[in-house]
Order: sequence, then structure tokens, then C-alpha cells
Amino acid sequence: MDFDSVDYWKKRYAGGGNSGSGSYGGLAEFKANSLNSFISGNDISSIIEYGSGDGNQLGMINISKYLGLDVSPDAIAKTSEMYKNDQTKAFQLYEPDSFKVSDFMRADLAISMDVILHLTEDDRYEKYLTNLFDSAIRFVGIFNTATEVQLPTMAKHNRFRDHRLWIRKHSSSISDVKIEMLPDSYGYPNQTGFYYYKLD
Repeated sequence: MDFDSVDYWKKRYAGGGNSGSGSYGGLAEFKANSLNSFISGNDISSIIEYGSGDGNQLGMINISKYLGLDVSPDAIAKTSEMYKNDQTKAFQLYEPDSFKVSDFMRADLAISMDVILHLTEDDRYEKYLTNLFDSAIRFVGIFNTATEVQLPTMAKHNRFRDHRLWIRKHSSSISDVKIEMLPDSYGYPNQTGFYYYKLD
């Protein structure tokens, strides 16, 4: 596919676009409720998020320490300004082709919400999941439509991927903790939900 996912999101945010419908309304509330419940139930004090976007979803999450990474300089500038008076939150540019996890980029919980859908290139998808799991101290949370079956109406910047296949292939020390499926009433494929994992 002749498509550059990083270029797409840089241009989208530079042109005044937002993170999309998944970060607003009922879907954002579902994700926030699921995540907040997991945070409180597992005594989680820090999060690193790969794909922090425009910051709207973040306003619904209760966490003591947060680091958001995104490929868009405009998104990073916007969220840094949005939360400039909140010392518990920080943001950093994510260069997917050269990024390496450092010690200060590790957190109790590493999360990915609606990002895997937009990773159309195989190499970036592989690196993204590697970075995500390398950043987790205890848990990983992934909101995703976990299927390899594509819809005929898929936009060019979308591609379903079953992240569970990657986990089975790359690690035997990751165990399922919880899966909270999105209700059918949202109209998404029935494999869509929040998948939580523990690093053994």
C-alpha cells in the first residue's frame, strides 16, 4: 500500500484535525471508564501512552503520572499547552522508525487506544508493539479491533490487526488479565474492546 501513516497524521493535525470519533462521545467514555477501573483496581500510578493525540481522551483518565507520545509535532504542542498547568502530565514527540525505549519512558501501565487500526505499514506495526511492551513495567492495555478480516469500506489510513497474534509470536511471558468488550450497540466489529495484559 502506497501510504505513509506518519505523514497522514502529521498533516491531519497540522490542518486542524482531531484524533477522530474514538476520542469523543460514548466511545471515549467507554474507554475511560474501563481504563479508570483497571487503574484503581491494580494500584497503577503511572501511564505511558503511545498515540496521545489531541488530548481530549486524556481529560477523562485518572492517573497520578502520565507521559504521552505522538508522531505529530502539532498534537504535542497542543496537548503541552492544554495541560501546561498540570505537572502530572508530559508529552514527547514519537519518531516510530528510530525510537528506542529509555528508562524514564517506562510506566506501570503502557497503553494504546485506537492506534493499531492506523498502523498500515508492517514494519511500523512491529516496532510500535515492541516499544509498547518494552515501556511497560507491569501491565499493557490495548483498545483495538482484534481481527485480520478487513471491511470493504475501510479508509486507506485504517487496517484491522489482531495484536494477539503478535503477542503469541513474540513472548511467552505475557498473560491475559482482562478483556472488556465494546457493546454491540456501538456498531463496531464484535472483536473490539479493551485488552489488558500482565508482564510475568
